[in-house]
Amino acid sequence: MSNQDTTSVLPSSTYSDETDLDGDQPRRSRKLGRNTVINGIIVVAVLVVLGLIVAVLRGDDDRATTTAQTSTVSTGDVTATVSANGNIAAASTVNVNFQGNGGVVTSILVKPGERVRKGEVLARVDSASAEQGLASARVQLESAKASYAATVAGQTSAEQQRDQTSVDQARVSVNSAEASLRSARQSQTLTRQQQNAAVDRAETTLENARADLQTARNAYQADKTAENKAAVQAAEAVVSSARTTLALAKESRESALLQARQQVTSAEYQLKSARASLRSTQASVAVNSQGATASTRAQAQAQVDSAQIAVDEAQVTLDQTKLRAPVAGKVAQVNGTVGQSSSSSGSSGGSSTDSGSSTTDTSGFVVLTAANALQVTADVAEADIADVQVGQSATITMSASGKEIEGTVTLVDAVETVTNNVVEYGVTVTLNDVKGIKLGQSTQVVITTGSKQNVLRVSSSALTTIGERTTATVQQADGTTNTVEVTKGLEGDGFTEILGGLSDGDTVVLPEQSDSGSGGFTFPGGGGLGGGFGGGGRP
Repeated sequence: MSNQDTTSVLPSSTYSDETDLDGDQPRRSRKLGRNTVINGIIVVAVLVVLGLIVAVLRGDDDRATTTAQTSTVSTGDVTATVSANGNIAAASTVNVNFQGNGGVVTSILVKPGERVRKGEVLARVDSASAEQGLASARVQLESAKASYAATVAGQTSAEQQRDQTSVDQARVSVNSAEASLRSARQSQTLTRQQQNAAVDRAETTLENARADLQTARNAYQADKTAENKAAVQAAEAVVSSARTTLALAKESRESALLQARQQVTSAEYQLKSARASLRSTQASVAVNSQGATASTRAQAQAQVDSAQIAVDEAQVTLDQTKLRAPVAGKVAQVNGTVGQSSSSSGSSGGSSTDSGSSTTDTSGFVVLTAANALQVTADVAEADIADVQVGQSATITMSASGKEIEGTVTLVDAVETVTNNVVEYGVTVTLNDVKGIKLGQSTQVVITTGSKQNVLRVSSSALTTIGERTTATVQQADGTTNTVEVTKGLEGDGFTEILGGLSDGDTVVLPEQSDSGSGGFTFPGGGGLGGGFGGGGRP
């Protein structure tokens, strides 16, 4: 490397024009001038940036001093509310159905949208069978009443004569049975005598035949001739015949005696039955002659009562052929048609004039809504539900018209509803006035959860609560401040009741609110000192 090359790479500030041996003095002078200008620009830029930073910081301090706000402790009202949205709905929905067996629908007398009175007929089913049943029950009731009247009135002369005739006939039956028994017993005695005599004769004949047989045998033993042998055989035949006759006579006697005994037994039973019938007839006649007893009247009255119950049941069955409105209200749906069975109606066949109604169960033949009782069911957030209670007052604002109506909380759901991971509770508010209000209208509900009048209060934003400790910064007359602990009462929407720690007229400094727009300084271009000016760039 030559001396010329070595000199050219040294810093220009270490050589003067006199040391430039190669005659390049003009070029080095121009180069020195450009570097001096660039360095000056950098220094000026740094000073400007530093000035801007200082100005910003001073501006923040000035702004903090000038924008500090205060609130004065005063006496006034504190009100806490909870807001939610909901729609107007009927407080009650009634599904009206035919009772009993129902039947084929013959007429429907109302249409959706009509108002009906309590007890008004809404529809009818075929009543022919029910009318026949009622007529038959009434006939049975009249018969029971007539029987009771006859029982209470006692016997007539004709009835007394009839009873006496019955007793006489019973006695004749007894006498006839006694005669039959005597005849049967006599017949039994005669039969026994006759049959015994027949048996005796058969036995005598058998004994004589045996004696003749023995004589024939003795003659044959003395002279065994063919004639004597034939005589023995003839005698044996006579004995055999006599035995048969005796056996038949005994069998005939047993059969005849058995039949005679049966006739006697039957006659005894008939006599016993006739005597019992006589005693029963005599007892009945005696009772009839004494008039109706308490038990007889009670029995007759029971028959009347039973017939009356049958009439009442038949009347109920007939009444059930008419479908009546159990309450006054407005017809929301009619789920049925003429000609079909009353039990085949369903929600799919109905129609509704209030499409915004909250009615969910529309299974009745006719669905009624209570026209004079309206309510709003609003969903209250989990954080607010603890403050809502039954009986609290509320203001309902119609979203479309802005009309305000007072109401009362009548129900707070105990079970939550979760929608998109948000926990809410249903709160039902009943309207105090329903004039001009339609089902389904959207509303905003403001529930007053707490209210106090003429209490010491301060703006809620003037208080700082950390855990269970609440503080406020009080500003003195000379501008100095001090922090005091505060006891809170009712926390309202804009004010908080003060129970201790502050006095009426105190000036409280409101805590500063963070301003995301002045959180720091950003250099132009976002690159800081080096990035904005390109300090490492080439000339």
